[in-house]
Amino acid sequence: MSYVRVDSEYTWRGFRAIIFENHAIRAMLLPELGGKLWSLYDKIADREVLWHNPRVAPRIAHYGATYDDWFCGGWDELFPNDAPTSMTGDAYPDHGEWWSMPFEWQIIRETDHVGIKLSRRGIVTDTLVEKTIRLYAHELQLRVDYRLVNHANQPLDYLWKLHPAVAINADCRIDMPARQVIIDEGFRSRCGSDVAAFTWPIAQTAHGPEDMRTIPPVTANTCDFFYATDLDAGWCALTDTRQHHGFGLAFDPDVFRTCWVFGAYGGWRSLYMAILEPCTGYPYKLDDAVARGTASRLMPGQELTTQLRAVVYHELDAVSHISSYGHVK
Repeated sequence: MSYVRVDSEYTWRGFRAIIFENHAIRAMLLPELGGKLWSLYDKIADREVLWHNPRVAPRIAHYGATYDDWFCGGWDELFPNDAPTSMTGDAYPDHGEWWSMPFEWQIIRETDHVGIKLSRRGIVTDTLVEKTIRLYAHELQLRVDYRLVNHANQPLDYLWKLHPAVAINADCRIDMPARQVIIDEGFRSRCGSDVAAFTWPIAQTAHGPEDMRTIPPVTANTCDFFYATDLDAGWCALTDTRQHHGFGLAFDPDVFRTCWVFGAYGGWRSLYMAILEPCTGYPYKLDDAVARGTASRLMPGQELTTQLRAVVYHELDAVSHISSYGHVK
């Protein structure tokens, strides 16, 4: 039976929790904690899609906090930087200014869909972001619309990155329409220190070809962090090949021009998860991205709008394409 509803009367560990659901999906959002999407539950597969840190629960974070020490999981968004840095005389906090700050919110109720509109102004940047998430009665996806405005009288160089942490197991695989991939120099244990780049999906290592689509077991005690810098289309997906279900993102590749992958396979704080990270540039140090010409820029008064689809799917053990409408094959 198809239906769709939204409820804003819940709390979760002291935070206001907005729950919206239909027959196939239940989502929980925490507007006071960076507008974090804390839960995305796939009712058909009876599973939580997003990863939750077993040692760190959601809690209030002060502006400028060290992100990794507050990283509880779920889906954050990072802007205008990843690594802490200084730009034009201003200190940019670790993983940006959104994730630790409360967002204003407004519930949406329509005949065929529900949702929430989130917004906030920047702190170090003179920007406005608006994010609207909609769930339709008959769909297995979230539709997300963004509006980002630079109100400053000078250009803004930035990295904007989606950051959904996804629950994994050793039967999972990652698919994306990538070509050139650059491995961050601090995360080359899986392929060897001499492998700085490869053509997706196979890295040629001293021990033979390594299929980077595969997820190592937690006992591998390794960690991936790489940037797919040449995308043929705007999507990425993570599939459980044994259970035949998965999670994918469809995005505008003219906005999110790269897709990063961070995989903790026992080698970072003994944790086990993967983060699919469409981003507007690379690498993770904004000052390096600016120097290389690979950051993005908003001119004074410029407004950027874009759309995203976050979809769950079933009866697949690999993904060859996700359309801009969220159709998976």
